[in-house]
Amino acid sequence: TQWSDAEVTLRTIIDESDQKITIAGRDIWIKNRALWTGLNLSKPNNVYVLIIYALLLRLLPFKGFQQFLEKTNLYFKELMEADLVADITYGDSFSDIYGMSRFRADAFLKILVILCQKKLVLLPQTYGPFESPVAKALAIYILKNATLIYSRDKNGVEHTKELLGSAAENKSIIYIPDVAFVLTPDKPDVPIIKQLENLKGQGKVIIGLNISGILYNGGQKADRQFGLKGNYRELPGKIIKYFMEQKDTIVILVSHVYGGDQQACQTVYEEISGNYPGRILLVEERFNHKQVKYLIGCCDFFLGSRMHSCIAAISQCVPAIGLAYSGKFIGVFESAGVGNYVVDLRAEDEQTILSQVEQGFCNRQESQAILRTTIPQIQKQVIQLFEGVDKTLDKSNS
Repeated sequence: TQWSDAEVTLRTIIDESDQKITIAGRDIWIKNRALWTGLNLSKPNNVYVLIIYALLLRLLPFKGFQQFLEKTNLYFKELMEADLVADITYGDSFSDIYGMSRFRADAFLKILVILCQKKLVLLPQTYGPFESPVAKALAIYILKNATLIYSRDKNGVEHTKELLGSAAENKSIIYIPDVAFVLTPDKPDVPIIKQLENLKGQGKVIIGLNISGILYNGGQKADRQFGLKGNYRELPGKIIKYFMEQKDTIVILVSHVYGGDQQACQTVYEEISGNYPGRILLVEERFNHKQVKYLIGCCDFFLGSRMHSCIAAISQCVPAIGLAYSGKFIGVFESAGVGNYVVDLRAEDEQTILSQVEQGFCNRQESQAILRTTIPQIQKQVIQLFEGVDKTLDKSNS
C-alpha cells in the first residue's frame, strides 16, 4: 500500500506463473522469477552469469551496451529496470551457521544487486554469526553497500555497527521487529482444527510442540554443528512426558517447515503416541504459512525450535518457549518483552531445560499478559516499515 502503482517481482526457486494477492481490497499481481545459484552457466538466470553481465556494464558503462545486454538476457533486463530491491534472507539466514554453500548463494544474490547499482534494502533480519573470515568479509561488503539496513532485534543494530566500524556512521541501521509479526493467519478447513476446537471446548489445555528437522534428523552431527549441550533427539520425548504428567493436557506436534520437520514429528509421534492414547496429535495435512500460523494460534502454550514458529505463537499472544540453537532467538523474544522465555540449548543441560519449560508453562498467564501489551506496538512498527524506506529513498534521490 506504500506505493500503489508499484510493479512487484518475487525472486523464487523456480519460474512460476504470476500470482495475485489482495491488499486493502486491491488486487496486486506479482511476477515470479527464479534466480539460479548453481554451476550451470548455460542458464540465463544463473546469478554468476548475471554478475558477469553487471561487471561488463561497469567496465563499459554505455547506454547502447546496456541495451544490448538487456536484449540478450530478460532476467538482467528486469533487474536493471528495478527501482528498489528488498531482501530478507529468510529472516535468519544471513549467517554461515547453516553452511557456506547456503550463505554463498544468498550473499551473491545481494552482490548482484549491488553490482547492478540498484538500491538494496535489507529487511528486518538477523546478521551473523559469521564463523568464516570469507563469510564475514562478504557480509561486511554487502552491509557497506546496502542503502538501508533493518535489524529485527536491537542487539543486531549494535552488532551491525561493530561489523561496519567507522563505515556505520554513514549508514541507516534501524531496528524493526520481524515482519512475520503481522502475517495474517488463515483458518484451514480440515478435521484437525475442528478437533482442537472441540478439545478446547472440553477444557483441555493444548500444547503445541515444533520439532526442528535440522536438529532432530541431524542427530549428533547437528548437536556438534550448532554447539548444543545435550542430545536434541531425546529432548522432544522428555518434554512430552512432562506435559503428559499434567492434568487435561493435549500435545500437538507442529511442522513449521514441511519436509524435515514433518519427518521428525512423524518419528516422535510413532515412538510415543501409543503410550498416551488420544493425548498426542500429529498434523498430517500440508499447510501453507498462514494456515500453520492459525494452527499455532489454537494452542494455549507453545514450544518451538524454529524461530518463526515461535513468532507465529507470540504474535498471536500465545505464551511460548523458544528452544534456541542460536543467538537469534533472544533478540526477537526480547522485542516482545518475553526474553526470559528463551531456553538456550547451547548453554543448558537437560535438567535445566526441563525446569525452564516447567516454569514457563506455570507462568504462561503472566507471559500472555505481557504479549497483549507489546504485540500491538510491534505490529504498528512493522506496518510503518516502508515509510522509513520512502524517506531514505527521497534522501538518496535528492
